[in-house]
Amino acid sequence: MATQSISALASYRDAITQLVKAGEFFGDIEEAIDGATDLTRDEKAALWLLAFSHRDQAAQQRDAHAHLAALQAG
Repeated sequence: MATQSISALASYRDAITQLVKAGEFFGDIEEAIDGATDLTRDEKAALWLLAFSHRDQAAQQRDAHAHLAALQAG
């Protein structure tokens, strides 16, 4: 990974952390991550996991179960 990419990732990490702490909707945070055109898919996934990990446990479990149910229904 190039130094420039590491700096970009660190910058996005800090921005995502601030969005979470500011109470932004998770969907808006996901859109911000998806819109980061200068990051790889793996870097975006890592940022998504970071944002997801900041959510309270009940919200994490609720969303995980909803995604699983949607996959099973489809």
